[in-house]
Amino acid sequence: MNKGEQSISDNLAIKSGSAYMVSTILLSSSSIITAPIFSRLLTTSDYGIVSNFMAWQSIGLIIIGLGLAYTIGNAKIDFPSDFNGFLYSIQALSSLVGLIAFIIAILFVNHLSSLLELDASLVIAIFMYLLFLPSVIYMQEKYKFFLEYKKSISISFFNTIGSIFICLILIEFVFTEHKYFGRILGLILPMFLLGLYYYYSILRRGWGSRITKYWRYALGISLPFIPHTLGMVVLTQLDRIMITKMLGNSDTGLYSFGVAYASIFALASNAIAQAFQPWLYQNYSENNMVLIKKAANTIVLGISFLIVLIVAFGPEVIKLLGPENFWDSKYVIMPVVVGSFFQFLAAIYSSIQLYHKKTYFIPVGTLLSALVNIGLNLILIPILGIKGAAFGLLLSFLVQSLFHMVIYKRVAKSILF
Repeated sequence: MNKGEQSISDNLAIKSGSAYMVSTILLSSSSIITAPIFSRLLTTSDYGIVSNFMAWQSIGLIIIGLGLAYTIGNAKIDFPSDFNGFLYSIQALSSLVGLIAFIIAILFVNHLSSLLELDASLVIAIFMYLLFLPSVIYMQEKYKFFLEYKKSISISFFNTIGSIFICLILIEFVFTEHKYFGRILGLILPMFLLGLYYYYSILRRGWGSRITKYWRYALGISLPFIPHTLGMVVLTQLDRIMITKMLGNSDTGLYSFGVAYASIFALASNAIAQAFQPWLYQNYSENNMVLIKKAANTIVLGISFLIVLIVAFGPEVIKLLGPENFWDSKYVIMPVVVGSFFQFLAAIYSSIQLYHKKTYFIPVGTLLSALVNIGLNLILIPILGIKGAAFGLLLSFLVQSLFHMVIYKRVAKSILF
């Protein structure tokens, strides 16, 4: 590749990465954008039920999705002539698992309703939603690695704008007695519709592929990610489930409201890490180590400044976002934001492990920090309430970051960051 072609490729990668970062933040931040509206339509208990639903949905996605989305970047390189066939294959696999889970959910819906502390209809909604959601995620990953940033942005806008309007309609005109139903269904319906569309699209383009060949390839990469992603859900969602069981829906609502604001940083840093990954892989393969180190240092300095801004203005922003009964959520902002910084560092370190396909260390670090989080929650939540859950999260992400720092140095055999 000559210098002109390299420059064009780099510019496209930067443009695509920036667009992916913006679309990811938009896709994930609708709850923050709409907080002033929905905090005045819903009670803290309603917020807690919605948060509990989304936590269980996240856990279900990991189990049904099998971590297969993590294989798409590698498959682009290894199967360029039959990439659509690969997408069809992993969709077929996640569909098979999802259908089995859906049947089990129907048979044992009352038991699951009691375990998850959700209405039976919402339990069924989770598993129906998860039949088609993976298809959207697969296409988002495809757009990221093929640098089709405009399509990625279109998904974000459809989901963000659609969920806001559907939630408002359902809360105001349909579920006036149980408004959390309207909020939940409004949040999932746009992505469910996109899932139906992309499911058919992937099926049509990849039909006839030799799926068992790709299943073996994908599972070889993705299986180690299942405990990793489950551990990540424990780190980011289990605290809400534990608060629900130990303190009640109202405290879960307060915690979730504070985390929603604090997650501005997590959304931004995660989007930066995802956008940085394709550029990192390209330059790492070309041995541009000095360039990588310079870029990584600049990014870390920038997000450190962002931390200061988010924490400093947090209490005042909480007062703007919600009525007085939500104001106690300000106490979770600082520990959650600082914890998210350590999560970002862990993601950067582990990306090198993924490049080398040495993914077996990734779940070890995640499960270790998840166990630390569970232990700290059991100790701190009864003593400090929602503040205990927030500080438990911070310390758990610190453990994860330190673990992956040590491992990446062993894998890369050089100091990149």
